[in-house]
Amino acid sequence: MSEIAYTLDRQEIDKTGYVAIRLAELTKEGFTHHLNHPIPSAALAKWRALASQEKDKQALSLLIKEELAYQQKWTGRTPHAESMTSSLFHIPAAQSVPILNVLGATQKLYFNGKQLVVDFIGHVDFYYEITPLEAQRIEIKGRLKWRDTDIELQACDCIGPGKPQWFIRGISLKGISTPLSWKELQRAFQTKPWILEGPHKAAFLEEFEEEDPDFPGLVIKESSSSAQDLYQQTAPHPLLILKDRLGAFADLWMEYGEGLRVALHDPRPILQETKGSFRLKRQSNAEQGFEKDLLETDFIKKAVSTSHYYCPIDKVAKSLTFLLEIGWSIQDWQGNRVVKQDALNLELEDNAQSFKVKGRVRYEMHEADVGAVLGAFNRRERFIQLNPGTVGLLPELTAQHPLRELAEEGEIVGQEVRVKKSHFGALSSLFEQAQLPSSLTAFKEKWESFSGIQSVQPSPFFSGTLRPYQQEGLNWLAFLSDFGFHGILADEMGLGKTVQVLAFLSRLPSDVKHLIVVPTSLLFNWKNEIHRFLPHLSCYVHQGPTRAKTIEELKPHSIILTSYTTLRLDLPLLQKENFHSMILDEAQVIKNARTQTSQAVCSLQSHFRLCLTGTPIENHMGELWSHFHFLIPDLFGSEESFMADIQAASSDRRYLDRIKKKIAPFVMRRRKQEVAKDLPPRIDQTVWVEMSDEQRALYDRLLAGFKGNLLKKVEVEGMGKHRLEVLEAILRLRQICCHPLLISSLSEELEENAQTSAKFEALTQDLQTIVDEGSKVLVYSQFTSMLQLMTRFAKQQGWSYAYLDGSTLNREKVVTEFQKDAAQSIFFISLKAGGVGLNLTAADYVLLYDPWWNEAVEEQAINRAHRIGRQDQVIAKRFVVAESIEEKMMKLKAAKRSLVEDVFDLDTNPAQLTIDDLRFLLD
Repeated sequence: MSEIAYTLDRQEIDKTGYVAIRLAELTKEGFTHHLNHPIPSAALAKWRALASQEKDKQALSLLIKEELAYQQKWTGRTPHAESMTSSLFHIPAAQSVPILNVLGATQKLYFNGKQLVVDFIGHVDFYYEITPLEAQRIEIKGRLKWRDTDIELQACDCIGPGKPQWFIRGISLKGISTPLSWKELQRAFQTKPWILEGPHKAAFLEEFEEEDPDFPGLVIKESSSSAQDLYQQTAPHPLLILKDRLGAFADLWMEYGEGLRVALHDPRPILQETKGSFRLKRQSNAEQGFEKDLLETDFIKKAVSTSHYYCPIDKVAKSLTFLLEIGWSIQDWQGNRVVKQDALNLELEDNAQSFKVKGRVRYEMHEADVGAVLGAFNRRERFIQLNPGTVGLLPELTAQHPLRELAEEGEIVGQEVRVKKSHFGALSSLFEQAQLPSSLTAFKEKWESFSGIQSVQPSPFFSGTLRPYQQEGLNWLAFLSDFGFHGILADEMGLGKTVQVLAFLSRLPSDVKHLIVVPTSLLFNWKNEIHRFLPHLSCYVHQGPTRAKTIEELKPHSIILTSYTTLRLDLPLLQKENFHSMILDEAQVIKNARTQTSQAVCSLQSHFRLCLTGTPIENHMGELWSHFHFLIPDLFGSEESFMADIQAASSDRRYLDRIKKKIAPFVMRRRKQEVAKDLPPRIDQTVWVEMSDEQRALYDRLLAGFKGNLLKKVEVEGMGKHRLEVLEAILRLRQICCHPLLISSLSEELEENAQTSAKFEALTQDLQTIVDEGSKVLVYSQFTSMLQLMTRFAKQQGWSYAYLDGSTLNREKVVTEFQKDAAQSIFFISLKAGGVGLNLTAADYVLLYDPWWNEAVEEQAINRAHRIGRQDQVIAKRFVVAESIEEKMMKLKAAKRSLVEDVFDLDTNPAQLTIDDLRFLLD
C-alpha cells in the first residue's frame, strides 16, 4: 500500500532561503515502511491519488498554493496547478511554521530518511557563548538550550527559516524561542567558532550593547578570569512576579540595582545598565541560592505557559508569607507590590443576639477594615487592595490564627463582623487583640481559667461503680452542663451510656426535673436502671392510657420517662414544663428534622440537652444536622447550607475539617477496643462464595432482563418514576444470591433441587463444624423465607435450634433458653428483629448470611454476642457472593462512607440510590 510522504530538502533551503519540501512515495508492508525518494516527476493527479487521507489532502493543498505563488514571483507567469509535474514545493518563511505543523500532524514528514516529530511549543533559547582568549581576543559559538539540553548550534542536522526560526536534531524539529533573524542564524550555523579581535570584536559587542531585538543573548564562559575584569559586580535581590490571580504560578526575577532586572531563566549572564554607563555580570551562585530558597517553600519548578514555578493553591499564602518575612519582594499579577499583615487592632461590642467585632488590620504602613479583609478571604481572594500600587497578602488562616474562627463563624455587615452568641468560641482567640465590654469580661475569665475537663464525682446516692472511661464520660457531661453546652454521647453499644447519664443526673439538685425520651421497647429497661442506680429519685413512666393528664400530676417526680410516640401525642402538656435536662435515647429517631417527632422534641424547653446513640449517622450527613438542630440550633445554620458544605467537602477537605472542629467539643464517642480492656477480641471474616453454574445462569438471566429494560427506562424517565421497580430488581438479585428458591416464580423450576445455592452449601458446612465442636452460633438473615429454609435443613440434620423474627411473641423465653440450654447450638434470627435489645453472649460465632445496606445494623447484630462480660473470643463471618450484586453492595457502601468516615460511620440506604449507583450495581 502506497501513501504520499514529505521530505525536507536542506540544499534547496540553503540555496533559496525557502523551506523546501519534496514529495515521496511511502510504501507500507506490515510494520515495515519504505520511503521511495526521490520520486520521478509526476502529474498532480498522481500525488492527489496518493493523498487519500484528509490530513494529506489538506497538506497537499497548502503546498500547491505556496508553490504556485513561488513560481509566479520568480517567473512572472501565472501557472496552473494541473500543469505541475515537479515534486518540489517552496514555502516562504512567513508560512513555514503552520505548514510544518500540518505536515507533522500527518506523521509522514521526513529528513534524511527519519520521521520527524514537530514541536513548536517547547521553549528553546539561542545564545552566543563567548570565551575570552589571550591578547584581548574572544571566541564565539552559537548554542541552543532547552530543559536539560545545551548543545552547539552546529551539532544540529539542519536549520530553517520561519517565525520562529527552527532546527532539526535527530528526529526532532523544534522552534527557537529567541528572536533572531534568519541571516543571524545562518551566520552562526555555517561559520565555525570564530575568533574576533580589535575592531571586529568591538563591532560585535556593539550590536549586543545596542540591544538589537534580533540579536540574541551573550554568555561569557567563566573559565577565564580576564572576563571578570570587564564587568561591574552587584549583588542581586530576589523578586517573585506572580502570574495569576491566586499566586499559584510565578516567575523568579533578579534585581541588580534600581531599574535593572532579569528573569532567572534568561540565559544572558551580562546585563546592560539602562543609562549605558556599565555592563553588569550576573551573580549565578547567588541567583541559584535564591532559587533554592524558593524551592524550599511549597513552590516547585514547573514551566506552564509563561511561568516557570508553581505552588499548590492551599500552600500559596504560607509560602508567600515566608518569602516576605525573609525580605523578598513580591509583585502580584497586576504589578502591585505585595505586603504582609502585621497586627490587629480590634474592638468587641455586646448586642442582644450577637457580638460585633470592629477594627483595622495593619499591613506595614497601611490599614484595612476587618470586615473587608474577611470578606476578601471568604471570596477566596489572595490579596486585598490597600492603595493604588499596593496589595495586602491575605494570611493563611491556620487553626491558631486569631481571625480563623471569626472568618468561619462571623457574618460580615459592612465594615464589621457579627458573631452569634452560641459561637462565642470563635472570639476566644481575639481576647488578646481586642478591647472587651464588661459583659464579656466574666466569661473571658472563666474561659481562660479553664485548664481542661476536671474530674467530678457522682452523688453519694448513686449506687453504682463507673469504669475509667465511664468516669471520663461523667466528667465531660459535667463540663457541658457547667458551660451551658449540649452534646451527643455516641459510645458504641455495650459501653454503658445509660449508667454515665444516671451518674451525671445524680450530681444535679434533687428539686429539678428531667425528661428522658426512649423507644417504647426500652421504657422498662430504663425504669429498672433508674431504680437501681438512683433509688433516691422518683421516676414516673409517662405511658399508657392511664398516664397523667395535667402538669400537676407530673410535679412530684424528678424524672419523667416517656416514649417518642407519647411525647408527640402529649406535646401540649410537656411544653408547659421547663426541664433541667432533656435526654433522648436512641436519638437516631430524630435523624430526619422534618418529622413530627423531631419537631416535637425541638419545641420543648430545657436547660441541658443530650442525645444518646451508638449510630449518630445511619444514612447521610444530614442526620448530623438534625441532631444539632435539636441541641444547638444555630451551630450549622440552615440545613441547605450545611448540605452544601458536605457536598463541597468531597473536593475540599477544609469543609469537612471545619465541621469536625465545630462538633468536637460537643461529641464524645468511644469504641470498645479503645476503652474496654475486659472486652474480648473479635475476629471479622468475609467468606467469598462463587455461584454454581445453575445459579449463575439464573442470576445472569434475571440481570440481563433488568439491564435491558429497567435501566433504559430509568435513564430516559428518571429514577423517581421507577424507584419501586429498581428496589424490586435489587431485591430479586439479592434473593438469587441467597437462594433461588426465595423467588416464587422459580420455586417450581427448582423444587427438585433445594441445594442450588453455593452460599447455602457453605453455610451448612460451617454449621456442621460448629455443631460438632459443641459451640453456639447466631445466624442472621434479612429474609424470613431464607431462615425457614435454614430451619428446615436443621430439622433434617436433627440439630436443636432457636428461632426469632418479628412475629415471635415470647422473645425473652427464646433468648433465655438459648443462653442456658447447651443443647441449642444455633439461633436463627431475622436481622431487623434481632438487632436491638438482646444479650446473647453465649454465642461463639455470628454468621451474617446476606449483607445489608446499613452497616450499623450489621454491627448491632454482631454486638449481641460481642459484649462486655464475655470472656471468650467472638468470630463474625459475612457470606458474600462474588461477582454479584452483593459484592457491588460492599463496594458501594465503602464508597458512600468515605466522605465522612472521619466524623462518624456512614451507611448506605437503598432508597437513596442514584442512576450512577444503579448502573454500578447492574454492571
